[in-house]
Amino acid sequence: MKVIETKGLSKQFGKKRVITNVNLNVDQGSIYGFLGLNGAGKSTTMRLLLKMIRPTSGTIFIEGRDVATLPADFWNQVGYMIETPHAYPNFTVAENLIMYAKQRLIPQKQIMERISTLSRQLLLTPYLHAKIKDLSLGNNQKVGLAKTLIHQPKILLLDEPTNGLDPESLVAVRNTLKELAANGTTIFISSHLLGEMEEMVTQIGILAHGRLLRELDFDQFNRERKSKLAIQIDAKQVALTNFLTEKGLTVSSTGKQLLVSGVATADYASLLNAIENQDFRPTTFQPIQEDLESFFLRQIGDVNNVSND
Repeated sequence: MKVIETKGLSKQFGKKRVITNVNLNVDQGSIYGFLGLNGAGKSTTMRLLLKMIRPTSGTIFIEGRDVATLPADFWNQVGYMIETPHAYPNFTVAENLIMYAKQRLIPQKQIMERISTLSRQLLLTPYLHAKIKDLSLGNNQKVGLAKTLIHQPKILLLDEPTNGLDPESLVAVRNTLKELAANGTTIFISSHLLGEMEEMVTQIGILAHGRLLRELDFDQFNRERKSKLAIQIDAKQVALTNFLTEKGLTVSSTGKQLLVSGVATADYASLLNAIENQDFRPTTFQPIQEDLESFFLRQIGDVNNVSND
């Protein structure tokens, strides 16, 4: 089931076209990584999905219904964090979360239990009685995420939710989001931390100059990402380079290590045999897979976006 779908979604501010004919397909229970350079149009797209701004053309569907026809109470099922989260600086973390929970009409008897659970998941428990103004950037970000999650939404839209987080907090947020998705929550998330995105996304959308270049699931990404062979050899490096080049392979050198492109995974074993039959003795023969960041940069090529996000 598609929880979020757009058809021909476009947005123009005056003469400036920001989003052009974007067709999104976000499955239920997926973590959809929405990737793009600064100014690609990611934040604008999220605002369109949330009805914060109106599209110039195109249609947005959530759970199969045109957002233009959704009743106001439908949005109680949606949580969002767009850019910098806001909280009352002179109130404590707990006081902020209690106020927000009441605004969300969460039953009084459930409020403290939810705050306790989210604080444990997001590593906020030691800071519950600290004032917001005294928190680090990362802890402020986690308070914003706790506010987004406290009403247990079925759909989450998160714009750069991991800004300022330390490694421990990154893991905590990742595990929280993956657990939510496993229980059916649909998560639409943008981040520039592509290594972190690679650890959790199940779908990927790549945006450049306001156009959706690619949309693929993680299995397709695994099939498409390129790999290189890292071959380390202590002697006869030049001779091995020539041998590999004569086979039509692309070889680059970093010290004693050769990086070889153009070898199909199925041919690794036969190439190693051929190398050894030529009396080369590699100490390392290891495939290195292209990561999501390299894949993303390869997809967008030399696109240089002008900031309009």
